[in-house]
Amino acid sequence: MTPALSALIHAHLVALWSRLVDRRGQGTVEYVGMVVMVTLLVAAVAVAAKGWAPDIGNAMKKALSGAIGRLTDGLG
Repeated sequence: MTPALSALIHAHLVALWSRLVDRRGQGTVEYVGMVVMVTLLVAAVAVAAKGWAPDIGNAMKKALSGAIGRLTDGLG
């Protein structure tokens, strides 16, 4: 192995290692995970409430639809 090839391999391994230990974007992944968990929780409550209290399920559906409508109002 020539010294130039060895240096090239070393440079690529150092770059790969730095990408693997880089923590940029970690916060975004955590926020997405929290949003998914909250969504699943709300969906589970809505499904459970549908059987014994349909008013709660409909109220949650209406509230969530209104909140999403307010959030996306300026995007259309």
